[in-house]
Amino acid sequence: MKIHQNIKTWLESIRNRRPGRVGSLGISTLLVVLGMGSLPVAVRGQNPSGGGAKPDLLRSLPFDRVTLIDGSILIVDPVSPRPLPAYDAEKERKQKQAFRPPAEGNIGLPGSKSKVVMPGAEEKAAEIASQVSLHLIEGEIRDFKVKRGSIKKVEYFEDLLLAEGDRWLLARNYAKAFECFLRVQSREPGWVGLDDRVNRLLFEEGNAALLDGDGERGLRLLRELFVRKPDYPELADKLAKAYGSRADRAFQLGLHALGRKILHDLEPLAPHHPVVTEVRERFISRARELTDQANRLNGPARLDALVEALRVWPKFEEASRAYPDAFASVPTLDVGVIDIPRPVGPWIHAPADARVTPLLYLPILTRDDDESAEGKRPGQLAAGLESTNLGRRIVIPVRQGVSWSDRSRSVSANDIARAFTDRTEPASPQYNARWADAIERVETPDPTRVELRLNRSLLKLNSWLLAPVGPAHGGWDGRVATGDQGRLLVSDGPFALASSAADEIQLLATDPSHSPGRPKPRRIREIRYADAPSALGALVRGEISLLEHVPADRIPALAATPDFKVGRYSAPSMHRIALDGRNPMLRNRALRRGLSYAINRRLLLEETLLKHPPDERNLASDGPFAKGTIADAPDVLPLGYDPLLAAMLVAAARKELEVGPIKLNLEYPSIPEAQAVVPKLVEALKLVGVTLVPIERRESELESELRAGRKFELAYRASRTDEPVLELGAYLCPGYDAPSAAGTLASVASPRILQLLLELERVSEWPSARALAIQIDRESRDELPVLPLWQLDDHYAWRTRLKGPTEASGKLYEGIESWEIEPWFAIDPW
Repeated sequence: MKIHQNIKTWLESIRNRRPGRVGSLGISTLLVVLGMGSLPVAVRGQNPSGGGAKPDLLRSLPFDRVTLIDGSILIVDPVSPRPLPAYDAEKERKQKQAFRPPAEGNIGLPGSKSKVVMPGAEEKAAEIASQVSLHLIEGEIRDFKVKRGSIKKVEYFEDLLLAEGDRWLLARNYAKAFECFLRVQSREPGWVGLDDRVNRLLFEEGNAALLDGDGERGLRLLRELFVRKPDYPELADKLAKAYGSRADRAFQLGLHALGRKILHDLEPLAPHHPVVTEVRERFISRARELTDQANRLNGPARLDALVEALRVWPKFEEASRAYPDAFASVPTLDVGVIDIPRPVGPWIHAPADARVTPLLYLPILTRDDDESAEGKRPGQLAAGLESTNLGRRIVIPVRQGVSWSDRSRSVSANDIARAFTDRTEPASPQYNARWADAIERVETPDPTRVELRLNRSLLKLNSWLLAPVGPAHGGWDGRVATGDQGRLLVSDGPFALASSAADEIQLLATDPSHSPGRPKPRRIREIRYADAPSALGALVRGEISLLEHVPADRIPALAATPDFKVGRYSAPSMHRIALDGRNPMLRNRALRRGLSYAINRRLLLEETLLKHPPDERNLASDGPFAKGTIADAPDVLPLGYDPLLAAMLVAAARKELEVGPIKLNLEYPSIPEAQAVVPKLVEALKLVGVTLVPIERRESELESELRAGRKFELAYRASRTDEPVLELGAYLCPGYDAPSAAGTLASVASPRILQLLLELERVSEWPSARALAIQIDRESRDELPVLPLWQLDDHYAWRTRLKGPTEASGKLYEGIESWEIEPWFAIDPW
């Protein structure tokens, strides 16, 4: 402590002297200051700001910890260079010995040269290099130079961070350990020991993630370690085990393409590992098993087994050689759809029925035009049409040569007459209330003619004759009882029902003629997918060749791919929320207006569905008709969005109805648009005081029940129509054509709109009907019998192996008789 007092006294003397006197200090005094660090004295160590608490290395300023040979610890700013070069104390001692005065003295004899050796420039540089400049973090006097020989060790900030990271790693706090190593990387990328610790961190964290069930993150970390150090101990085994289990899981779930991709990713990581061989053999064995099974089958079953074998392992040569011939025998078109008809029959209750039923049943007229009325179009039962008595008497001659699929007989006048009368029976699934009200009598003067008498003239009569016709010798459901095969669906269209399951339906062509050179689809297999990503994934993988519906936000990417083409349906799809007026709350106009004002149509359309600004074909709806159609009122303003007004209207409705919190069920179909937007509708209405309970349903089931008159509260609906004026009642009221016993007319929430609809049904002239439709469109904005949402262009897509679909079509299978499909199966891109 005495020397410290001496230094303190000396420093005080410097402060008290005049500036000019400082320079008189001898060189020996300066050397004492410069060499003070070499003195073996006990000094108090200094810490970074914060007292004696352990510093947070991730947040503190960088520092080094210098320990002197006497045990003193100095906390200093980072020394330079980093790290300090190696210090050899013995070498420095020998260098100093060379400059000591000789034993005989440092003054030479007269006439002789002095033997004293003075240090040169190189020696002086070495002397300076043996000193380290230190800057203490605390204290009045902070800058010193210390000889290397007085330093016992230097704990660099980077080494402190690495040690801290090791502690966090042992505690399995991988995020903190990563932060420590990252700070070292940012300061000194090549610091000794950093790479080894980062490798260990990747291995430990990746292994822990695999054990915790987070396989994706674990494999990503281990792959990164493989890139850094492929021969890291136990890494190959970890990767092989993890990838192998994932590939095996994909194999068990039937996700063979995913399993092969996992195997492909594993091969370069562990090319000769036994797990790779085991997993590959599992795929090949399954493909071989399916190929052997196919060799014992014929027809569609043989083709399906070979296709499945190639989906398991596309490079299996035996299956790939047999596939072209098997496909040529039964050219198959696999179609991805939102829903399939449930059940299948001679009716149209849902969009799925409208797609499939025309393939199974021929209508009386194919189209509402003169060529069909004259019997010139193929694919219809009428050989012509004769209308007399102002359209109240119609004679339909039946086209000859059309047979039922059970080969029992040809289609006759009895079948058409049965179809007409079934539409008047309330218990029949084909019942139509408007038709039952209009028809007076049906007669069959002979097996080749049907005479129809009406109570009144119908608007656009030919449009009523586009419905399918079932067999008169079958039940209402179009099925005929057989002795050994149960009740079979009998049809007369270009295809017959082969099988029907919950998520798949198969149709076989009824024409026995087959041209191998022109592979027309002889089998259509519709496969239902629960959501849009699953359906699009199947199209990309090649599992299907035609996709019924493509969401609007996925069209640009799909259209830009050379292997696909995208088409558009001619009529837009009208989306709305139907309201059941049989619920007293929904008959309240204030509540309906509140529900409407709570929906930000434009924002939902742009951000959730389109992913781009609305355009002239995809825009928010202002009523029941598509923009620009003949019944669209041009002066109707867009429906507004005002959540504050919506909340006030809902509160007023609650007060008027004398009810508590409003809670309504919202049923919606399993279509991509509804799945995307319904959660946001629930949030929007919750903000204004209305609780919605979303209920997802299969579209065919939901629409069939609604059209049958079942009660509901709110229902999301989407449909396309070529005759919006004729279908206006069904648009505004789902059960418009249901039996009167269901009380469905009461479900029209607005009495004024119901009055206009009933007037429209009695109109037989087109100008009057158009005027009424425009009036309904105009008044619907305020009456809100439904909540219009938006109109969207619907699109479909197909692989280029399928020839025939056009870029614009009214129906998915329009012109299918001229389509061709080539044999093809997906091959892995690697």
